[in-house]
Amino acid sequence: MVLPLRNSLSVALLLGTIFWGGISTAQDRSDLPQLNRARFESTKLSAGDKDGSLGDAASRSSFYDVLRYGLELRINPGEGTLDGSVRMSFTSLVPDFQTFVFDLDTQLGIERIVYHGSELAFNQMAGDSVVVLLPAALAQGQMDSLVVEYSGHPREPHVDRGLIYRTNLDDAPVVANMSEPAYAKYWWPCKDRPDDKAFTSVRITVPDTLVAVSNGTLISEEAADPGWKTYFWSEAYPMPTYLVSVAISNYLLQSEQCDTSHGSSIPLRHWVFPIDFDDALIDFEPVCEMMDLCEGHFGPYPFQGEKYGHAEFMWSGAMEHTTVTSIGHSSIHGNGSRDWLIVHELGHQWFGDSLTPHTWADIWLNEGFATYTEALWQEHKGGREDYLAYLDFWRRESVWAFQGPVYDPVPVFPGRVIYDKGSWILHMLRERMGDVAFFALVQDWANGGGRPGGTVTTEDFISLAESFAGQNLQDFFWPYLETNYSPEIVFNHQISQGDAGDNTRLEVSLRQVQDRIFDNVFPVAVTTSSGVEYFDVPLMGRTTSAIFQLSSPVLSVELDPESSVLWKASSSSGQSVGMFLVYPNPSLDHYVYLRFHLEEAAPVVVRIYDVRGREVAYMNLGQVLPDLGFNEYVWDEKDNSGVLVAAGVYWAVMEVLGERSVQKFTIVR
Repeated sequence: MVLPLRNSLSVALLLGTIFWGGISTAQDRSDLPQLNRARFESTKLSAGDKDGSLGDAASRSSFYDVLRYGLELRINPGEGTLDGSVRMSFTSLVPDFQTFVFDLDTQLGIERIVYHGSELAFNQMAGDSVVVLLPAALAQGQMDSLVVEYSGHPREPHVDRGLIYRTNLDDAPVVANMSEPAYAKYWWPCKDRPDDKAFTSVRITVPDTLVAVSNGTLISEEAADPGWKTYFWSEAYPMPTYLVSVAISNYLLQSEQCDTSHGSSIPLRHWVFPIDFDDALIDFEPVCEMMDLCEGHFGPYPFQGEKYGHAEFMWSGAMEHTTVTSIGHSSIHGNGSRDWLIVHELGHQWFGDSLTPHTWADIWLNEGFATYTEALWQEHKGGREDYLAYLDFWRRESVWAFQGPVYDPVPVFPGRVIYDKGSWILHMLRERMGDVAFFALVQDWANGGGRPGGTVTTEDFISLAESFAGQNLQDFFWPYLETNYSPEIVFNHQISQGDAGDNTRLEVSLRQVQDRIFDNVFPVAVTTSSGVEYFDVPLMGRTTSAIFQLSSPVLSVELDPESSVLWKASSSSGQSVGMFLVYPNPSLDHYVYLRFHLEEAAPVVVRIYDVRGREVAYMNLGQVLPDLGFNEYVWDEKDNSGVLVAAGVYWAVMEVLGERSVQKFTIVR
């Protein structure tokens, strides 16, 4: 998914000027409560059936595996109503399984639950869990099914989330959904979590002036009641609930057959508003070329035998629904300026749709790979210089630091960090491994190990990367994934008399000064009278040094001139200014110590945020003098009103001379 917070930006790349839209730094955090995993971790627990580690799904849904969903929907855009039924076919995962729990927003009323021809009693709980007691317990591995019939006016739990009723510029109805991460339950009963993928069919009845689009293959299109038409779509590959899609409007269809150089033949189908038909022809023209690029890097299109395309809706971003990306009206311009967006969502078909994150902690595997696909497209069009320039433009470490870690972000979509820092981690991995090993890894990741169609974890990817790199990569990956800073490097070099004469001996030393040690390989560019030579210098510990004998006198030395590694030059003191440690973590004794470093006297402000993104405590420390070694501030774990805060996850944000440093910590009661 691409967040709908992107402004128009332009960048002059080295091989030409390319214009594209850019996602903002997401400083407007007013929407975070609706997108925040606080709902997954604490608020929903009051309903008795929510498990935060699994997303916003009922915890007791762990006891069964959904095999197939069959949705039958009658959608009236004029009235904003939905009448539906969903057949859930499932397998028991435990012995004596009898309590069936699924997710559905209480705004939608259940009319009845049918089980083998009989109606079952149910409890539709305040926490959006529905509890059903089956007549008899099922044995482990036993298959069964039931049907939920429901209706109502689906609500948007947050603007542009859930099932969205709009009109386009022709005043025609537009109905579409945005279900990521856990908004499917706001329009259909399901097990709303990413790790349980199921085969899904969707039968959609709409006014006969409209067209209804969904995932997979159109099985039939036929008249229903007078003035209504039914479209029956079936997806032949398993999907998570957040990727199930409906898109309804007065669409016109654009069709093309894409025969790639890798042997695939893929129907391209784009459903667009009539007013945007001509512009869409231009914007979607490179899709087959993009498909060919992706197949070359990632392997065959994961949904062979099915279409790929787009369905337009009234949104400013896009969403990678399986086989039919939903693309916002404001992203169809008729000038090719949204090629980055189109190729991003296409990349998701491999990374997110075929390989789905097992939990939302692993969401960077979706967004990092899709954003890296954007950089590969720039490389395809303009070569390595455009590739590097594109990555460099989205290198926003100060922004990433405020948004928190790449791995297990709270909220799931805090901003750009999972996108851009995620893609940078892949870029660094490629630079470290080399193209041959890196793209062999990517091909295997996307196609091997029984992964296609399943769910994956960060640990899975790191393990596979290690096998292709032939080295331990734990200390390469995890510091970048778990911390919100980059290594700070002190780089020194000395040129002296060498074997080949004056100024032909080079000694370099590197030292990283931040608290956590990163494992990186730094390229050193050495310019001599004969040209430029590159040397790789591994830095796996606190310090390292290396000596090189050159055949010609050294003229200049530069560390990592092409930005192969995320790092920054250290301050002269060897310690970055700002907060670098919060302890004890977790805190058990009503006190949290914030350790920080100052170069000189400076005003210091500390803010504490909870998982909802709310500021719970504000401390203006005034002008603080630097202590020898480090400074410390002790927070008594009380909020701005003097009340002890609840147990949970918090972020400390320290502001010093306009710079922010962020540390995540946990309070246990």
